[in-house]
Amino acid sequence: MFRPESTNLNQLRSYSRMSDRFWPRMKQIRGYDRRVLREIRTRAQALAQLSDPELLEAANTLRTTLQTNGVSTLERSIVVESFGLTTEALRRTSGKVYYDCQLLGGLVLATSAIAEMQTGEGKTVTCGLPTVLYGLTGKGVHVATTNAYLAERDHEELLPVFEKLGLSSALVQSEMSASEKQAAYTQDVTYGTGYEFGFDFLRDQLALRNQPRLPLGTRFLARLRGADEFELDLMQRPLAFAIIDEADSVLIDEATTPLIMSGSSGSEKPNPQVYDFAKQQADSLQETLDYTTDEIKQSIELTAAGWNTIHANLPASIQQLLQRPWSQYVEQALRAKIMLVRNTDYVVENNQIVLVDQNTGRLHDERKWRSGLHQAIETCEGVPLSEEREIEARITRQRYYGFYENVAGMTGTAAGNEAELLEFYNLPIVHIDRNKPSKRRVERARYFAEKESKYQAIADDAIARAKRGQPVLVGTRTITQSREIASVLEQKKHPHTTLNVTQDEDEADIISAAGAAGKITIATNMAGRGTDIKIHPDAIEAGGLHVIVAEHHDSPRVDRQLIGRCARQSDPGSCQFFVSADDQMIKQYSPQLARNIRRDAKQNGECKTSFDREINALQTRIERINFSSRKKMVVHDRWIESVQKSVAKLA
Repeated sequence: MFRPESTNLNQLRSYSRMSDRFWPRMKQIRGYDRRVLREIRTRAQALAQLSDPELLEAANTLRTTLQTNGVSTLERSIVVESFGLTTEALRRTSGKVYYDCQLLGGLVLATSAIAEMQTGEGKTVTCGLPTVLYGLTGKGVHVATTNAYLAERDHEELLPVFEKLGLSSALVQSEMSASEKQAAYTQDVTYGTGYEFGFDFLRDQLALRNQPRLPLGTRFLARLRGADEFELDLMQRPLAFAIIDEADSVLIDEATTPLIMSGSSGSEKPNPQVYDFAKQQADSLQETLDYTTDEIKQSIELTAAGWNTIHANLPASIQQLLQRPWSQYVEQALRAKIMLVRNTDYVVENNQIVLVDQNTGRLHDERKWRSGLHQAIETCEGVPLSEEREIEARITRQRYYGFYENVAGMTGTAAGNEAELLEFYNLPIVHIDRNKPSKRRVERARYFAEKESKYQAIADDAIARAKRGQPVLVGTRTITQSREIASVLEQKKHPHTTLNVTQDEDEADIISAAGAAGKITIATNMAGRGTDIKIHPDAIEAGGLHVIVAEHHDSPRVDRQLIGRCARQSDPGSCQFFVSADDQMIKQYSPQLARNIRRDAKQNGECKTSFDREINALQTRIERINFSSRKKMVVHDRWIESVQKSVAKLA
């Protein structure tokens, strides 16, 4: 029979150290964890002798121990028992056996850290280990994914394990009613997207903020009567444990902007005349003379001359219709015209403007730009104006995840961000070795003077490899870019498949088929796609999957996520970067580098010189800029919170 240990010396040890604040660095697996791993293997072998009812009884015994005996979740014997139960349940329900790297990853997650596990190492089943451990406490576990399809897929994969061990689980989806979500949050384990968890938290906070003020002692008297009729019906319980998939994408890339919940502004419906006139004024203005742009900050500001011009031309009939300063209408019209690009920042679908998530390349029809920017885009594209929205609640991801008792995460690309993950989330990063050594070949990057010659080279290279039987994945940064490369392939009359913002099952089918021999697949932003590319045997003989990176991203982590699609689980594979002087990152942040590339290009448009060092330095500089921006946002969020508290006290 299972008996918990009683000494603190047998607690699973944290990877956090005081010295990390001064010298943040990637951690390695300790000998201690390998000893625990061996104990888990031994316990799983013993549990294999039990019948299914006996296995369930063992899980219920552990649940009782955790919920009634006040035993620490991280007590070594507790962890060994829980991981042993999960290991055996996975074997019985799927026939899979945990690799050592997956068990070690589970131990890292249990201690509230980031497990850096390479793409293709089985993070979904690894997540089941700490999920069962913390799910047995009864406090609730949130497993956060980057999109709804992955949440549903991952939940379905581990559902038999949860059921075998008597844990309840549910999936939270955006279309659910409040009561359906409330029921899902009462389960031992709840799967969903990270942003849906965050928005539900904001909805509960709004409910708390808007509750009526009652005379002192009213709630106390209601509880004495046996029921509090004034108690709010919140969706979520207190936040206990969160496991975040693609943690660097969620906690760093997406954390550049806060979670913002908007609602109807309550003001009059937007008048098309105002936005039409603002567009006319924006079209008549001259850069430098009337306005300035900041490519790095992605901002536009009117000069004094521009401000005078637009106000001198403002008719009284338009002025009477304004709901904000006139200069803001014109600046938003300029942003819509200059900064935001169709099929990159948004698409037009069903006569509506739909935003594109810049981190995942996915469409989000529930999101809208604020302060008239969405209406300015609608005016540019000639679609009906939607109702303006105002901010009802907002929170940074840095502050939101601080409400959880424990947070852990998985990703294959956390390296280089040790300082930020420690400063904002107190999360150390622990590297997990691959189950099998990688056979990936990284070929020399190719540089071009302009995108046209780059696209021709990409198409020629992809076709040559496909003819040899090698599958090719072309990863693009934008929808427009994927269409331009597809157009070149069409001109060369070579078959290919394009994946832009297609989601769910269609996406899974396209991605999973990308490993067939001679197959060319073009995909926009592979971060968070999650679907494995299965390499066919004849494709392996031809060299395995080849990944072409059509353009660098601002963050090298996103580049690594893309090339991580090839050479999984010791399969052969290769990758290569293609760069042009007019790539977005170079054009926006380093015009001098663009000039150097063009100067070096030969008659065919390709350079002989390597600019790898300059690209690495540029990405490092951009990451510093973005890190500084996130720090400022967190400081601003804390200031807003302090002001709100002060106002509440005065009220």
